[in-house]
Amino acid sequence: MATKTKKKLCPRVTLKTSKDEEPIICTASNVAKSTTFKTKTEFTCYQNTSDLSNPRLAAQRMLIMDCDGIQSVGKSWETKNYGSQYMVGVLDKETNEMTLRPASLINLKPYIKSFEDEDRGKEEEMSYGEKYKQLAMKFGANRIQKTIRGKDRVRDMESNTLDEAMQEAVVSVDTANLTQQADLTHNDILPPINTDAKDLSDVFLLTDLISEAEITALLPFTTVLRECTQVHVNAWREQDKYPDFMLSRLPIVIEDDNLAHLYLSELLYISYLISLLRLSPKSLGNKKTSFPNTPSVVIDRMYKKFTSVGQRDGKLRTSMSDKQRNQLIAHILALTLIVDKYCVRYSELCKDTGVKSRVLSDTYRSMGCSVSKLKGDQQKGQMVAILKLPVKLPPLVLRKGGKKRD
Repeated sequence: MATKTKKKLCPRVTLKTSKDEEPIICTASNVAKSTTFKTKTEFTCYQNTSDLSNPRLAAQRMLIMDCDGIQSVGKSWETKNYGSQYMVGVLDKETNEMTLRPASLINLKPYIKSFEDEDRGKEEEMSYGEKYKQLAMKFGANRIQKTIRGKDRVRDMESNTLDEAMQEAVVSVDTANLTQQADLTHNDILPPINTDAKDLSDVFLLTDLISEAEITALLPFTTVLRECTQVHVNAWREQDKYPDFMLSRLPIVIEDDNLAHLYLSELLYISYLISLLRLSPKSLGNKKTSFPNTPSVVIDRMYKKFTSVGQRDGKLRTSMSDKQRNQLIAHILALTLIVDKYCVRYSELCKDTGVKSRVLSDTYRSMGCSVSKLKGDQQKGQMVAILKLPVKLPPLVLRKGGKKRD
């Protein structure tokens, strides 16, 4: 006699999008399974509540796991529109219904609270910042370690520059063509350069050129650039809305949205720096008029880096010295190297910036790039700068180049 078998019905799946707290998936690869199951494990989750209206800050969470006296810590910066997304399915056996809920994945890593008693005296002498730096360099992510190394290089460069300035005597220059630029070093003009880098991506750190606050402020402005077509690009070129260097790289073909918006933020920041470089001395003081629809944090940081305010005829006036102008040019060229993966065709920059080609070539060479002219009918006259490892910095060469500004 044949027996009837029950057919397993597929569960009915629904997606839950309530405002309840999202579940967290955690991984702790460094903790043994036997230890986790036999002992009591406690989890504690902390959330950044400084500004819940800001999705980026509200998404910052820290998960701590205590097990057998070992503490593991993991962080998550994911938001709904930024970062990876995971789902957790909860099956109700009675109704055969599965509910899917968005979840965050946090990777837990061991955390050492303190050293032995003999080393505690040294630890107490360290400040909070030094302790954080020491832990971050040992257990932090690569992105955090790169940021700390970049800040250390900038701090060392500033201290070295100050010591050299105190020791050097004032040099008088008799020749009219020579200026005080002849006494400047790489640290005075160029952004931080890691000459010991083993990878091209470590030569210039993006955080040394654009702060995280500026990138966050630029992300909403990249949506239009992300969705633009060649028709929009042609219209912007006729309106002279953006530099040719930026328009020649649009529209972009990058599938990953996060990488695409970061790439567009870099291009947009280069366009703002070029606009600042082309401003006349009379227009430097008009921030709002010169930079409409531009995040205030971007304007303030640009002016703080590359301009100075002084009194003239009893009034406060904004000006840009030759040193600051050369710093701005070097800042632009360093960003172009990152954007074009360290191989830049920069003939368009001569037109965009109003700076002579030999000035750009000398600056690229000062950064350790090799400069050459491309051959061929279609590429005739195109200049290309290529950054190669190991990075070798030649003597700094500065010229008084570019168009005169009224």
